[in-house]
Amino acid sequence: MLRSRYEAFDFVEKKAEVKKKSGNPILMIVSGYLALVSLGALLLSLPFAQREPVGVLDAFFTAMSAVCVTGLSTIDISASFTTFGNWVLVVLMQAGGLGIMTISTVIILLAGMHPGFNHQSALLANYTQEGNVDAGRILKAVLPFTFGLEAIGAVIYFTQFSDMELYDRLFCSLFQAVSSFCNVGFTLFPDSLVRFQLNPLMNITTCVLALAGGFGFLAITEIRYLFDFKKRAIRKVSLHTHIATGFTLIIVLVSIAFFMFSEWSNTFAGLNFGEKLESSAFMAFTSRTAGLNNIDTSALSVGSLFFFVIIMLIGANPGSCGGGIKTTTTAVIFLLGFNRLLGRNKTQILGRTIPETTVDKAVRIFVVAIVVVVVATLVLLETEAAGNSIEQVSFLKVFFEVVSAYSTCGLSMGLTPELSIPGRIVICTVMFVGRMGPLFLISAVAKKQEQGMWYAEEDIMVG
Repeated sequence: MLRSRYEAFDFVEKKAEVKKKSGNPILMIVSGYLALVSLGALLLSLPFAQREPVGVLDAFFTAMSAVCVTGLSTIDISASFTTFGNWVLVVLMQAGGLGIMTISTVIILLAGMHPGFNHQSALLANYTQEGNVDAGRILKAVLPFTFGLEAIGAVIYFTQFSDMELYDRLFCSLFQAVSSFCNVGFTLFPDSLVRFQLNPLMNITTCVLALAGGFGFLAITEIRYLFDFKKRAIRKVSLHTHIATGFTLIIVLVSIAFFMFSEWSNTFAGLNFGEKLESSAFMAFTSRTAGLNNIDTSALSVGSLFFFVIIMLIGANPGSCGGGIKTTTTAVIFLLGFNRLLGRNKTQILGRTIPETTVDKAVRIFVVAIVVVVVATLVLLETEAAGNSIEQVSFLKVFFEVVSAYSTCGLSMGLTPELSIPGRIVICTVMFVGRMGPLFLISAVAKKQEQGMWYAEEDIMVG
């Protein structure tokens, strides 16, 4: 009898161990983000967090936007929240930018515990391709870099906000530094950064912070240790860093050239060449991922707006604070098409062959993004059509807002504050899906299944 009891306990322990091992790291991330959004919405709904009444849905929308590092808002952030409410936004932006797994791992380590296998797997998925890197090592590299750059940015911003009271000046500097690095796009100014359009120091600081936040931990680490001082030689850089860096550079340069051409006689009218170049560079560096703008978005040409849609959808590098389908995903799809046009069965670049599993993942990410954007656009065109003119709900306006939400960019043509309740729910959903990305829609939903039998082939006409 006693033995049977021990066996029963042993069975329960083994069952619990199996359940623990079979836990889904992706589910941990999704649950963590939803919990943080809910907590943020609750805090923002408190009376002492508000300067003026903010509805529950607006509070939830703002919290979702902050955690998903998007920056879209249905209300005026600067006028709606008190100092407490703005501090809540800072915490939400920082937690959303670093990632839920990063924050929770820090808490676990500070408590003297060791993160489990699933926890570490979820953390590593955000920052590196290597599966044998310790969580503590990741944090020792990520956290000083993040907080160090944000501190430097805050100091520089502090020198530019001289017209504010001391506390407001300090807080606004910190808020803007966190928002810029985490690629959120929130500001405490009603016109974003339009008032600083011709301020070189503000523009350069914001560009550097946004670029660093959207560049990705793996690429930054490899570039940081590119030169081996002991051996006086350049270290080997991974193919990932080559593609991420090269494609980012191409996008930035093409964007600068396009905005110079498109806005030369439009929003850049009256500016000298240096000022036009500065404004174009700011748009190229920050607007595709960070959602910050120093030019009124509604005044941009149709060509510039559509170009924004393209670069927003591409987004930032993997393992960063930025969103979008990612630069490397776009590069892989482009390389896939290029190699197939040359008659190659493999996707090759720089003397290397990209694995078919990676190519397949890139295609799935792209397809998911297109499906989500198209469906959300169609839904919004229907939900926002009632009682509004064609100009208010034009296709480009809705399409722009949806892509901005999915890519967690945050640029807006002014549609978001005018959205109906169903429209706000749609944008919230798109922001969340965009932030989760392939982890949420592919790894968590479309699990790879082994198939032992294949049906007979039959060809079809294409093209």
